[in-house]
Amino acid sequence: MRVIALAKFTLKSYLQEKILLVVMLFAALLMLSSYVLSPLAVGAQQKIVVDLGLAAISIFSVSLIVLLGAGSFHLEKERGILRALLAKPISRVEFVLGKYAGTVAMVSVVVVLMAAVHMLVITLSGADVTENMVSAVYLTLLEGGVVTALLTLFASFTSPVLGSFFTISCVVAGHFSSDLLTFAERMGGTMPKVVATGAYFVLPNLELLNVRSEAVHNLTLPNGFVLSVTFYAMAYIAVVLYLATLVFRAKEVS
Repeated sequence: MRVIALAKFTLKSYLQEKILLVVMLFAALLMLSSYVLSPLAVGAQQKIVVDLGLAAISIFSVSLIVLLGAGSFHLEKERGILRALLAKPISRVEFVLGKYAGTVAMVSVVVVLMAAVHMLVITLSGADVTENMVSAVYLTLLEGGVVTALLTLFASFTSPVLGSFFTISCVVAGHFSSDLLTFAERMGGTMPKVVATGAYFVLPNLELLNVRSEAVHNLTLPNGFVLSVTFYAMAYIAVVLYLATLVFRAKEVS
């Protein structure tokens, strides 16, 4: 299948980047440092290790998507790879889906490896790996899928710098999207309310994918929460990728 072949090509090109090793090493050092520094807070060792580790996984996975994915379309266009691929019996839809799948595969590998290091640090600290911790890592993978879809959309019609800026803006706003409804309720005019409410539904609600607090404090997640959030993330990804294919099909490749 051509989409799978493109995904493998994308994954291979990403793995050749030195920045991948740098991010992995930095993430491992950060999570190990959380274990070393944990005795500074007596009685909260596990919470520090879990919180810093999960935060590192989320931050570095998003950073990796932006750093590597933003320039992918641009570099392939400059090197003539994009033109050569599209000259073959490969549709633009297949190209977008292949790039997306390859990027998600790369991020998934990184997240799984960082999660393995994190779980090892937790075990060395004398704590147990809980179900909520595993759920937090899984939802981080979903967050990576959503962020990659957004980056794919922006990269299909803009420059790497603007694509990175738009993606980071959506990520930051997505973690505070619930505040938009509160903001809309407090606004006096009709237009600001409409704009704030519209932004709430357009932006991804990334806080739904953040259960680090529940993992740190070992709180019980609502029944069916992970499943419902999975459906939400998949639906959002599908819509964004559909828009990305529409934009990329209409764009000329020189």
